[in-house]
Amino acid sequence: MIEMNEVPIFSDVPAEELQHIAPLLRERKYKKNHVFMFENDQNEGIFILRTGKVKVYRNHDGREIVIGIHLPGDIIGEAEALTGDTYRVSSVEALEPVVAWHITKQDFLDIVGRYPSVLLRAYQIMFARVRVLNRMIRYLTFLDVRTKIANLILDLYYNFGMQIDDAYKIDMKFNHALLASMVGNTRESISKTLSDFQNEGLIDIREKYIYLLDMKRLEKMCYETEEVPELRIWSHG
Repeated sequence: MIEMNEVPIFSDVPAEELQHIAPLLRERKYKKNHVFMFENDQNEGIFILRTGKVKVYRNHDGREIVIGIHLPGDIIGEAEALTGDTYRVSSVEALEPVVAWHITKQDFLDIVGRYPSVLLRAYQIMFARVRVLNRMIRYLTFLDVRTKIANLILDLYYNFGMQIDDAYKIDMKFNHALLASMVGNTRESISKTLSDFQNEGLIDIREKYIYLLDMKRLEKMCYETEEVPELRIWSHG
């Protein structure tokens, strides 16, 4: 479980000062699939993840599009607090059991006023998320389904990957519905494309884990989309 000195937004706050922030944080626990933030809701709280992963998404005409996956240490809701927006930009759902700290908007703004480094970190985090959204717009607008999925697989590997013998494993379980909502395609098209990739020896799927069997071919498919592989990493501040 992540501690305060491991949270990126507080990384430049002196250790002795963190004790003044700690009393403002209230621990919350959420079960898998629990939605604890709703798009257009007027709840003003800010959350910092301690354990578990969440998806950030929006709905339109009954379709869901995932605009981010957040991990322990990530902060959620700070953008609305800093910009004065009273409505939530997106919904947030736990992908697994989650423990989070909750802090009120006013307490967060007081912290920002007291520690300018927190404000700087918040802007860095928001810019990093804009970069991720820019990549998503490119996927949704310009790429066919094969190239979308190939790019998404590489993105997931760069963020959740580990090497096992001659294969590269994405160490997070994904179902077809989640993958579809990350690239704006139907589950059927995702299933067909993943099956094609398996038949072509590009990937394997075991117990919902994706294994990259031919990294060079996948990278070649995606070269025109991203020439700098390190930019696939989702910076969290």
